[in-house]
Formats: sequence, C-alpha cells, structure tokens
Amino acid sequence: MAYATLLTTVGIIAAIYALLAIGMNMHWGDTGLLNFAHAGFFAVGAYASTIVTTPTTSGLLAERTVGFAFPVVVGLVVAAVLAAVVGVVIALTSVRLQGDYLAMVTLSAAEIIRLIVKNESWLTSGAQGINNIPRPAAGAFPLQVGGFTVGYDLFYLGLMLAIVGASYLVFTRLSSSPFGRVLHAIREDEDVPRALGKRTATFKLKSFGLGAGLAGLAGALWSHYFFAINPTMFLPALTFSIWAAVIIGGAGSYAGAIVGTAFIVGIRQVTRFLPSDIPFGNELPFIRLILIGVALIVVLYFRPQGLLGDRERMAAGQDMGGS
Repeated sequence: MAYATLLTTVGIIAAIYALLAIGMNMHWGDTGLLNFAHAGFFAVGAYASTIVTTPTTSGLLAERTVGFAFPVVVGLVVAAVLAAVVGVVIALTSVRLQGDYLAMVTLSAAEIIRLIVKNESWLTSGAQGINNIPRPAAGAFPLQVGGFTVGYDLFYLGLMLAIVGASYLVFTRLSSSPFGRVLHAIREDEDVPRALGKRTATFKLKSFGLGAGLAGLAGALWSHYFFAINPTMFLPALTFSIWAAVIIGGAGSYAGAIVGTAFIVGIRQVTRFLPSDIPFGNELPFIRLILIGVALIVVLYFRPQGLLGDRERMAAGQDMGGS
C-alpha cells in the first residue's frame, strides 16, 4: 500500500512537471525562445492561487495581510491568467532580444520574482511560506466505488492526467495551426515571416503568454496538492530540470516533452529514496543534478534531436543558420 501511495505521488509530480515542459516546449521547441524564467512563472501561479484561496491567517510566523479564501477553481484561473500576464510583461521588455541576451533577462526576471516572494511577507509570508492550502474536493474522499476505496491521491492523479492530456491536445493543435506555423518560421529564421508581413513580436508575446500561463497553472496545482509552499521550491534548478526534460524528449515534440519529464522525474525521485549512509549520501542533491546532466549529454551525443524529436527540424535550423 505504501508503494502504491508513493507511485501515485510520483505520478502527480511527473504530471505537474509535464505541464511545465509543455509550456517550455511552446517557448523553445515551437518559437525558439531561450526562456529561463519558468521557475518564476511556476512561483507566480503557486502563490497567486494560494493567496486567492486562503485567509490571511495562513502564514506560519510572518503576518500576511492579503488573502481572500475564494474557491480553488477561482485560484487556478487567477494563477494561469496572472502568470500569463507576467510572462507577457517580461517578454515586452525582451522580445526583441535573442539567444544569450534573452536567456539572461529571463533568468534575472525569475530571480526577481523569487526575491519578491521571499521578502514581501505582507503578501507571501516571506521565507516562512504558507501552509493549510485547501485541496480541491478533499471533503469527498475517501470515496467508495463498487467496493473499492478511492483515496484522494488517486483522484488527484486522475485529475492531473486529464489536465495534462487536455493541455497536450490544445498545444499540439496550436503547433499545427497557422499560428504554430508562424512560430516555427520565427524559430528557423525570423526575417522570413517578417518579410511576409507577419508581426513577429506579437506572435512571440502570445507564445510567451501561453507557455507562462500553463506554468502558472502547474504552480497552482502543485500548491494545492502539497498543502504548503515556500520560496525554496522555486530555485533555478527547477528550470534546469525542465529544460533537460524538453531537450531529452526532443524540442518541438509535445509527446517528447512528456516522455522527457517522466525520465527526469524518475531520476529525481529514485535518488530521493537512497539511504543517506551510502558513500556520498550527503551529496545526493548534487549527484542528482550530475546524473541529469550526464543523461542530457548522452542523449545529445547519440540522438541530438532527442528521443522523439524531429531530425528534419534540426537540419532546417542548421541550414538557416548557415545561410
């Protein structure tokens, strides 16, 4: 029973990370935007939904003066919308930047968001975090169905799989639509769609908003499942893990993003349950990152397009870059 609960929890974590990877794939795989602010969008969603759905007394030690105690569904909507707005605002300041410059701006933005969360205790309870976050439909479980007991974790896993499936269908459809084809053209050579009269900056803003909004929804779902949040959950290492998942799965492939996420979450979770008395047991957090890095190098060496990536897409990008 304990193993079943553990596997269910890991599945929920993988599904939440899959939402982050789908949003990242919209930015990088479809549009070619080097976004390193994903942990920031995740934090915006988590804190937005938490503040909207909890009263002001939820802080552990710090006095939080903002809280609304609205239903969870309101918090989820607010989280997605606010994260999308933050993504668009960040993109407005950097949408004309490319490559390393865009990466530096977005990484800085993510750190600014995390520092605001850490220091503005009147809004977020600061470093103490917020606890007693409500769970959707928690009062209905455990539920008896045909002689079987359905626990809350199993319900939440089903909910997450449904959201991931819906997100996959929506973003795959967007990728193959005229909108997505313009994003792909921007990814390969922005001058081409611009010469055809497309307002490429607007398309980039839309891409940023969509991916950031999905990351915000993932953050809200994370906070409502784990009861409590604090700023240490939104470090840059999270963005690194999502990048690794997208690259391993294959940039441009939404199915690849999900597969890559399962691979990365598998590494992260398996190493969490290794005993601390093994050699280098105290260094497991760093070893975990090393293992992800090694996996990334191996995949890029033997299959540069990723597990489910498109070799023709990479060839097209190389041809454009060399022309």
